[in-house]
Amino acid sequence: MATITLTSKGQLTIPRQLREALGLAPGARLQASIDRNGRLVLVPFKYEPEDLFRNRPQVDRVLSIHDMDRAIALAVGGEDT
Repeated sequence: MATITLTSKGQLTIPRQLREALGLAPGARLQASIDRNGRLVLVPFKYEPEDLFRNRPQVDRVLSIHDMDRAIALAVGGEDT
């Protein structure tokens, strides 16, 4: 198990072996949370939200909420509204 060091400024130093295994480079972002057992959990952001939509094709049609509800109902075998 690797050890992560907390500096006096509250910064964490992640060992090279962990950075390489996760593909982390300088400037990488991590989501931090505390689990039910009080453990710090760090999860790398693999993509920034804007990266996911950057090359998205143009949307050419627009549906009303009613049309969307109808399509969902038909898809799941519900009644046509």
